[in-house]
Amino acid sequence: MNFPPLPPLGSWLERQRYDQAYAAFLSLLYITTGLLWLLMDDLVLTVWLGGAAPALLPTVLKNMGFMIVTGGLLYGLLRVHIRTARRTRQQHAEVEEQLRCARDDLENRVQKRTTELLAINRTLEQQIATRIQMEIALRDSEERFRQLAEHIREVFWVYGIVEERLLYISPAYEDVWGRSVQSFHERPLDWLEAVHPDDRPRIHAAHIDKHRLGYLNEEYRIVRPDGAIRWIWDRGFPVRDESGHVYRIAGLAEDITARKLAEDQLRRQQVDLARMSRLSLAVELASNLAHELNQPLAAIVAYTQAGLTLLRQEHADPRELTGTFEEVINQGMRAGEIIRHLRELVRRHTTMQTPLDINALIHAVIHYAQLELRQARIDLRLELAESLPKALADDLQIQLVALYLIRNAIEAMQEIPEGSRQLTVRTLLSSADWVLVTIHDTGHGLSPEAAGRLFQPFFTTKPGGMGLGLSVSRSIIEAQRGQLWATPNPDGGASFHFTLPVDRTAHSPCPADHELDANGLYH
Repeated sequence: MNFPPLPPLGSWLERQRYDQAYAAFLSLLYITTGLLWLLMDDLVLTVWLGGAAPALLPTVLKNMGFMIVTGGLLYGLLRVHIRTARRTRQQHAEVEEQLRCARDDLENRVQKRTTELLAINRTLEQQIATRIQMEIALRDSEERFRQLAEHIREVFWVYGIVEERLLYISPAYEDVWGRSVQSFHERPLDWLEAVHPDDRPRIHAAHIDKHRLGYLNEEYRIVRPDGAIRWIWDRGFPVRDESGHVYRIAGLAEDITARKLAEDQLRRQQVDLARMSRLSLAVELASNLAHELNQPLAAIVAYTQAGLTLLRQEHADPRELTGTFEEVINQGMRAGEIIRHLRELVRRHTTMQTPLDINALIHAVIHYAQLELRQARIDLRLELAESLPKALADDLQIQLVALYLIRNAIEAMQEIPEGSRQLTVRTLLSSADWVLVTIHDTGHGLSPEAAGRLFQPFFTTKPGGMGLGLSVSRSIIEAQRGQLWATPNPDGGASFHFTLPVDRTAHSPCPADHELDANGLYH
């Protein structure tokens, strides 16, 4: 049944009145219609039966009562139905209102969630774009790093703390170590096995300590497969993660062999320079000594000439010469004091006796005298014994003696024709305890008188000579527990010999020139 729409009611009472009026109207309409139908039905029946109405009156009344009763029942049912329908509509409206509210709330929540999802989506898109850019930058960085690591001369390496092994090593490893990178990956300790045996324990300990310290800074030698020795400067630094924890150690291993050779050469040059400085000092000392000796000698000559002049005069009184000869004695004593002071200085000098390679010393002295030998056009011959043990002596003093004897030989051959000038320097082991050095020249030689007085102070066979060089040289050699003497040569010229004691602390033969020493350096 369709009901007309409810008018807008202001209160519950109005709705109740409307419901009662509506139900009463329908019941009254039902009763009226029923009564009219009964009356019309009875009227037609009466007409058709021809006046039998009085007999039908009870029936009509009965039917009318029935219609009224059913109308009342209809009224009550309509009231109940209207209330039920209205309650149903009200509940339906409430449900619709709840659904609308739920729908609005859901739409709000969906809209809010959609907004959040859109924001999250935009954030994810930005993060993805950033991640892509970072990956591209990382790939570019890795490519640049790879190119850099593969083209630098130093060996770049990365050690993993957790992995406890080298994770990466650059291709320069093959050039420096002389071993393949593949062998390194197959045997991670291949680089350590190449370290020089003398340095390996120290480097192995440093390799262990770098796990704890995170740093490495060591210099060591490696032995390449071809036997060559190279110096390596290996240094490492820690690589930390975002939390500051050290998880990698990266480093560079640099071949510093050239630098080591340069440092060794510089050290040798500095030693040579120091020796030359000391030689210059010795020459200056000798010059000052000559000046000091010239004064008393000149005085002696002057007083002697004065005495001779007085003696040549007639009626000379010898007593007048007493003062002159006393001055000659005083000046002679003064010169003697100078000589004695020099000899005592040499004897009392605290020598720095060290193991000395005689052959190397001869080469050094020849280097100093090379210019004089060329200018004098002298043919030099070196006859140096191989495997000669080291002597125990003062390096500088023996160089001074050898240099003086060589210069003495050069001066002795000045008057000899150029083709006959020959200087021979010879070394040999004269006995188990002595090393012998001989300097042989082809000069005029020594007369018997000169041979007997050769090492006396102030005796000389050279014009302008002072006669001190050989005397001082003998004092120097004797201070080293050796001997210095001279012998004439059968075919002309003279030979000067001196001996030095063998160093008992080192019996191994001296390494030849340009050999590789224990430090992997050439000398």
